[in-house]
Formats: sequence, structure tokens, C-alpha cells
Amino acid sequence: MHPQLIDIKSLICQIRIFLLPLGINIFDMRKFLLTAIIVACACSAFAGAVDEAKALYYEGQYAAALEKLEAAVARSPRDGNANYWLGATLVALGRPSEAEAPLKKAESKGVADAALALARIATDDYRPADAREWYDSYERLMRKTRKDVPAEVEEAQSRLVLMENMLDRVERIAVIDSIVVDADLFFTHYRLSPEAGRLVEGSAVLMPDVEMAFVPQSRTEILYAAPDSTDTFVLMGADILDDGTVDHPAPLPGDDLGDGGNAEYPFLMSDGLTLYFASDGDGSIGGYDIFLTRRGDDGFLQPQNIGMPYNSPYDDYLLAIDETTGAGWWATDRNRIPGKVTIYVFIPEENRVNVPEDDPNLTALARLSDISLTQRPGADYKKTLARIQQLGMMDNVRNSAETVGGGFYLPVASLDRIYTRLDDFRNPQARASMIQALECRAEIEQIGNRLAALRKAYSDGRTSESINILNLENSLDDARRRMKTFVNRAVSAESSDK
Repeated sequence: MHPQLIDIKSLICQIRIFLLPLGINIFDMRKFLLTAIIVACACSAFAGAVDEAKALYYEGQYAAALEKLEAAVARSPRDGNANYWLGATLVALGRPSEAEAPLKKAESKGVADAALALARIATDDYRPADAREWYDSYERLMRKTRKDVPAEVEEAQSRLVLMENMLDRVERIAVIDSIVVDADLFFTHYRLSPEAGRLVEGSAVLMPDVEMAFVPQSRTEILYAAPDSTDTFVLMGADILDDGTVDHPAPLPGDDLGDGGNAEYPFLMSDGLTLYFASDGDGSIGGYDIFLTRRGDDGFLQPQNIGMPYNSPYDDYLLAIDETTGAGWWATDRNRIPGKVTIYVFIPEENRVNVPEDDPNLTALARLSDISLTQRPGADYKKTLARIQQLGMMDNVRNSAETVGGGFYLPVASLDRIYTRLDDFRNPQARASMIQALECRAEIEQIGNRLAALRKAYSDGRTSESINILNLENSLDDARRRMKTFVNRAVSAESSDK
């Protein structure tokens, strides 16, 4: 006999012995107990189905979890737990508007996490007032269960104030184009004139651990981001000497430009004073935001969040303005496309002009729901787009030798030295490994130039080049890995002579 049936039979016998002296009808009680047992088994099966769905959710199998949860909620529409997990799964599937109804049911049943999820949905939907109400509900429900409110919830509420202030001052800009690209090396799709400077991959200047570096037209300095001793990214600068060597790397002077967070993606305007960068510090409304600072006598001044529409509750980064073409660029993942970012091309106003607070399209303009709303009626942006098109696709390694005079930049922390020429190496094996690394750099340049040509051909309609592009991208990844290996060997061999 099944062990569960033995337990049920034993339970009935024990209750019968207890009830006999009380004169209670045993047969009526047996019917009641059987009904209760059936209900209990049904509840157990229901709970098991929700638990199975939760397991699928944690494994990332959201579609399979959704199927089970929809069935569970259909069987028990008022169950708070099932409704919460249904809402959470819909959010994970990128369907937050559908998630609100089941989450509201769960919140009404006292599920605190449902209120928290609703607050986050409202924040992402640029509804700070609604978000504040849901955060208040979350705190009330947590107090009922005598649980502490996490610190990050308090931080999120403080950022709502910043969002509300930003929505009162949405800058009027004209977004004239947008492209969706792979998040990896997205900056290679920016098309900047030589006067605006260069965005280069770190490997182009033999800094394989640096994602992106910026070199102004003057080529007297290089800006990039690197982790400090606490693994927090800080903005770095170094001089480029007349002979092309890189010297004196150091954090950019200024008081905590990252405002307690990471600071990355620097872009210095042609005036040499105005610096844009991205940070996820305390001044951000969520993820990375774009900030502006200016160079003063003693370093860079206190950064300012440049607000909306540039920034969103998601990651926004690398704003660059090309005064030659009259166009600006920035990247964002606000559109929530896995593995992709959206690059917006815009025309900045000479002086900041804000959208009126009573404009019915204010939130849509802040979110960039429809870029056509940002464009002035009758305005012709074809000339600007044509100038950008003439620049061609910017490739991350194109003309890297020109960028830094053919030299390289290799800090060796164990020796507290910076190597910029082959003659700097004392160990012959280290020198040989660096020669191989430089050969890989040349290979990277060649592949990069071929990729640029093929990508342009693909954008012009030659879709048959997709296979060749994929093969070259794989070759490029392989060349980068080999270059990093040779650089590491050079460092290791040179350090062994210490």
C-alpha cells in the first residue's frame, strides 16, 4: 500500500478513537475527513505545480514556467503566490504590461515582492508617482511580517526624486536616426570625423583589458577606463608624446567623478575642456547614466547628470558630439533587446531648450518612444545624414598605428614600469613575445579593415556577405585572444628577471 494512504488511514483511526466518547457521528465525520483529505491533496498538487514552475523560472525556462503558471492561476485565480510568479515570469519574458494584473492580485493578498515588482515596472515606465505608491505598499507589507526593508529599496526611492526632476526638464533634441547593434564593441558603429577624435579598442593600443579608449584629434592624450584597487572603474588619462609613446597614466584629476560608482566611456570635446562619460554612481537614475564635467584649473569639476532623453532607468553610455557634422551619438539598452544596444543619432541645440511640462508628448519624448516626435515639422536632416554617411563605418582598429605613432603602451605592474618600445624589454623571450603580439595587432587591423568593407556592403544590400562577416568576426576574436596571450607571456617573461 502507498505510504501516504497508510498515513491517512492511521489518521482516521486516531480521530475516530478520539471522537467516540464525545458521541459524534463517526460516519458523518468520515465524510468530512475524506472531503478535507481530497481538498488537501488538491492543494498539495496545486502547490507542487507552482513549485515546478518556480524551478523552471530559476533555470531560465520562462516559456515553460509561464504555461504551468497560467494553468495554476486558471485553477485558483485568487492565489497570491501563483499570481506573483505569473507576473514575475511575464516580466522576465519582457511583457511587463501583462504582468501588472496578476501582480496587483498578488499584492492584494499580501505578497510584498509583488508590490516591489510593480514599483519597478512603474519606474521603468516613467511613472514615478505610481512607483512611489507601490514602494509604500511594499514597506507596509514588510512591516506586517516584521522584515527589514533592503537598503537598495531606499536607494531606488531616492532615485525616483531624481527621475521626477528630470521629467520636469526633458531636453528638446532632434533624433534623426537610430540603429540596433551588438552590445559588444558597439562604439565601432559611431561615425565621427577626424576632428572629433578617435574611439579605438584597447587592443589597438596594446591595452587588451581596456574595452575602449578615446584619442582626441590633437593626439596629445588618451582617455580610457580601468579598474582601481577595489575593482571600481575610474577614468584614466595618459600623455601621448611627440614620438608616439604613451606616458604618465593616472586617474583623471577630480573628486570622485564616478560619484561612488563606476565611471567609463569618456569622450572629450574638441575644446579640450568638456568631458562626457557614463557612471552608475549615486547620481544615476538606474544603471549607467551620462554625465558632463569640465576641466578646471585643479582638475575636472563636479559632474552633472545631463538628464533626459539621454538617460533612462536602464544603461545609457558614450555620448559623443561631432561639431564637424553637427551630429551627436549615444548608446542605450532601454529597448531591452537581448545582446543589443540602440545607438541614437541626434542634432543638439546650441543652447539647451526644454520640452514644456504641459506637452502631451512629454513622457514619450523622454522615453524616445517614437523618434519622429522629436523632429521639427518640415526640417530636412538629409544633409547631416549624408555627411555622416561619407565618413564611412568607423572601425575599432582602423589606423591604430597612426593613432599612437606606431608605438605601444604596456604597463607592467610588477616592475612599476611602462613599456612603449621593443628596446624597453631586457628579456629576449619577452621581446619575442611582444613581436608576436604586434604581428597579431597588424592582423587585427587587416581583418578590421576587411570587416568594415563587408559591413558596408551588407548595409548596401549585399546580404550574401553575412557568412563572410561571421567568419571574419570569428577570426578577429581569435586574433585578439592570441594577442592577449602573447602580451601576457611578454609580461611574465620580463617580470621573471626582477
